[in-house]
Amino acid sequence: MAKEMLLPKDPRYLKYPLEGPFDQEKARWIAFNCSRCSVCKWVNSWQVKSARYARICPQHTRYMFDSHSGQGKCDLALSIIDGKMKWGDDPEIKDILFRCTMCGGCDAMDKNIRDAELVKLYRWMRTEYIKDQGILPEQKPLVDSLKQYDNVWVQPRSKRNAWAKELKDLGIKDLNKEKAEVLLFVGCTYGLSQELKGTIINIAKILKANKVDFGILGDSELCCGSPPDKIGLPEEFERLATANIKRFNELGVKTVVTPCAGCYGTIRVEYDELPVKKNFEVLHVAEYIEKLIKDKKIKFKKEVPVTVTWHDPCHMGRMSRPYVPGKDILGAYEEPRNILKAIPGVELVEMERIKEYAWCCGGGGGAFTAFKDFAQWTARERLTEAKDTGASMIVTSCPWCESNLRAGGIGMEEKMEIKNLFDLMMEAL
Repeated sequence: MAKEMLLPKDPRYLKYPLEGPFDQEKARWIAFNCSRCSVCKWVNSWQVKSARYARICPQHTRYMFDSHSGQGKCDLALSIIDGKMKWGDDPEIKDILFRCTMCGGCDAMDKNIRDAELVKLYRWMRTEYIKDQGILPEQKPLVDSLKQYDNVWVQPRSKRNAWAKELKDLGIKDLNKEKAEVLLFVGCTYGLSQELKGTIINIAKILKANKVDFGILGDSELCCGSPPDKIGLPEEFERLATANIKRFNELGVKTVVTPCAGCYGTIRVEYDELPVKKNFEVLHVAEYIEKLIKDKKIKFKKEVPVTVTWHDPCHMGRMSRPYVPGKDILGAYEEPRNILKAIPGVELVEMERIKEYAWCCGGGGGAFTAFKDFAQWTARERLTEAKDTGASMIVTSCPWCESNLRAGGIGMEEKMEIKNLFDLMMEAL
C-alpha cells in the first residue's frame, strides 16, 4: 500500500507545473494539494493586529461556510474534475464561484506556504461553469456591451473621448494621428463615468503641466479585458488584450500609464500569458507621478490639512505582479503613499490590513455587477476599518474601489469622504 502511495506520478510529489497554459491538470494539482489549513481565510498570523481585522477573505467572512473559502473551492474543483459532481448539481455552486471578488487575498496568503495559483483556478472554474451552465443573467448586459461597444458600460464608443473635449486648450495628442512616448490608457470607467471623469481630467492636467509627452486613443480605445478575464470568458479577454498589445506596439510608445487598478494589473500581468509580446513598460499613474515628484518636477503650492488613510486596490497591489516561487509578493504600494506624504498638510494613518494583506473593497470579480448586496457589505467592512484609524478621508486610485466604497457608505451613520489620489493632489497644486 505504501509503495502505491509513492508512485512518481502521484500529484502530491510533483512540483506545480508553472509552464504552459492553465488547464485541467494544473487545476487538479492545486485542488488536490490543498492541505485544508485555512491559511486562505486569514491574514498572515505574523501580521494580525487584532481579532476584528484578522480575516483576508470577504466571501468566507460574510457567509462562513467552508465552501465559500479557497480551500472549499478546491474541494469543489476536485469533485467536478473527478466526476463526483456536476456544475448543475446545486444552485449554490453559482454563488460559491461568482460571489468571490477575485481579490487575490487567499492567493497571496497561500503563496506563503506553497507554489499555487488560486485565482487562476477560480478563473478556470468560472470558464468551465459558463461552458456548462451559461453566463449569469446579471452579467449578460456587461458581456453584450463588450461585444458591441468594446466597453462594459453599454455606451457608444464616441462617448469615450467626451472628457478630453473639455480640455481642447491643453492640446492633448491623439495617438491615432500623432506620436508620443507615453500612452495614457484611460480605461472604460474613468473614460465613461460622469461621476469620475474629473479624475482623468486632473491627471491629464498634471501630466501636461509637467511637459510629459503623452497622448490618448480617444474613441478608438478598447476595454483592457479585465472584466471578461475575471468572470470567466477567456476568448473575449484574448480578443481585447491581443488587439491592445498589437495596437500599443504599433504606436511605438515606450510606456503605457493608466489610473485604473484593474487595467494596470491586467495589462501588466495577464497580457504576459498571451502569445503576442509587449514592447512597452506598464505603470500605474501613481508610479509615474511619484517619479516626477522625486525628480522635483512637481511643486505643491497649497497646504491640504487633512488626515487620510490609503486603501490598496487589489489589482494595484498583490494582483499586479506575476508570481515567482520563492520571491516576496510585491505591488505598487509605496508610490501612492510617497505621493500622499509629499502633499503639504496631509497626515497618513494606516489601517490594520494594508499592502498585500489589504481587505478588498468588494467591487471586483463581477461582484459589483451580480451581487451588489455582498459587494456593498464588503465595502462597509473596509470603511469601518478606515474610520477606526481616526482618518476623515479614505484615498485610493481605482474607479471600482471608489464607486463601490461610495455605494457601501450609503446609510452608514458616520460618513467618510472618499477621494481619488490625484484629485487630492490637484488641491495642493
